[in-house]
Amino acid sequence: MGGILKKLKLIIFITLLSFLPLNIVKADEGVVYSPRTCFGKTYATHNNHWHEAIEQNGQYIATGAPIYTYPCNPSNDPTLKTLTINNNNITINEKMEFTTYDENATIIATPNNQSAKIEYEQNKKLNIGDNPVTIKITGVSGLTKTYELNIIRKKVLSTNNNIKKITIDGQEYQFKNNVIKDLFITSNQKSLNIKITKEDKTATIIIKGNENLKAGDNTITIISKAENGDKQTYYIKFHKSMAITDIIGTIIGILILALPIIIIIAIIAHKNKKKYINHSNRYKKYKL
Repeated sequence: MGGILKKLKLIIFITLLSFLPLNIVKADEGVVYSPRTCFGKTYATHNNHWHEAIEQNGQYIATGAPIYTYPCNPSNDPTLKTLTINNNNITINEKMEFTTYDENATIIATPNNQSAKIEYEQNKKLNIGDNPVTIKITGVSGLTKTYELNIIRKKVLSTNNNIKKITIDGQEYQFKNNVIKDLFITSNQKSLNIKITKEDKTATIIIKGNENLKAGDNTITIISKAENGDKQTYYIKFHKSMAITDIIGTIIGILILALPIIIIIAIIAHKNKKKYINHSNRYKKYKL
């Protein structure tokens, strides 16, 4: 029995000794050596194993867990070979972007190493705006690489800038070649009560020339702008009758303008009348 216990103690002691070098290695693997660049990353060695590494102050520092096979073997390749979105080829980068108007995206990603494991969302329903997708590839030895893809879905903007219906002062009218004409309004109106129904609610309407309407011929311009920016112009042509106050004002204006002439005519007439009277008195005097 005592011999068995001694053997067990010896086995445990040997096992602990076998782990001791690994613990010492892990404690000293901040600095690594013999850098190699492959698959877009730098790897360097320490005590017969590899680490992903970065250069700092002329030395290479380990940033990843130990790798116990040569990382640059083709079988370890964790990189992306091709990427298509809805049959569109995408240029491979660590960060990629694709813009579409489609509601859904079919993504096909192929790694350079056919034995590598690849993880991503193959069919994605797209929201308006950003739709992030992560593509992760893991090589046979466990090397990994992650790609970030952003699919931007744009909204399809409406081109409809048509006016469906228009009412003017409560009465419905129809445009003919985008014009309503032969319309008459009363003399006391300063503007028209215009109500417009659009074919597409996303369109915007601008009305110009419907303020302080003057007597005579007038034109109101209506600009309908579609969501995508396309514009269509409509016109309302009408005649406004002259108000009594306008008529009186016109007459007064004419009289004011003509007043100097009337005064001059009156002065001339008065002088002529005096001359006539004087001449007529002389004539009577000579006749007597």
